[in-house]
Amino acid sequence: MVMTTQTQTFDPNDGPRRLAFILDIDGCLSNEGVPIAGSKEALLKLKSQNIPFVFCTNGGGQLESTRAAKLSKTFDIAISPEQVILSHTPLRSEVVPRFKNQRVLIVGENCGEVARAYGLTKAEGLREYGRRH
Repeated sequence: MVMTTQTQTFDPNDGPRRLAFILDIDGCLSNEGVPIAGSKEALLKLKSQNIPFVFCTNGGGQLESTRAAKLSKTFDIAISPEQVILSHTPLRSEVVPRFKNQRVLIVGENCGEVARAYGLTKAEGLREYGRRH
């Protein structure tokens, strides 16, 4: 698997000296949007040494670009949407191609909106469905 960030591509076949980090956000780097002591400095060090890293969380309900902007503000460092993996991020590559124009019920806060932004044209959130029926 090759991981690409804005500035570089990480290929694990490049050799044993290469490394990258997948970092959990909530409770590991920050608590309720407040950086945990040392996390900001750690991210700056990774960035200064050109070590690739991505953020992952089981949270969702927003686009990766929205979460990247929040992370950028929280840690005062430029974070791209490509560096953010949310619980629903796999929808883009795994679900959208198969169900793009089919009715899909999405469960999760604001996830219907996110699914439509991904390209699921007939996606409907659970609350949206409930209001209609």
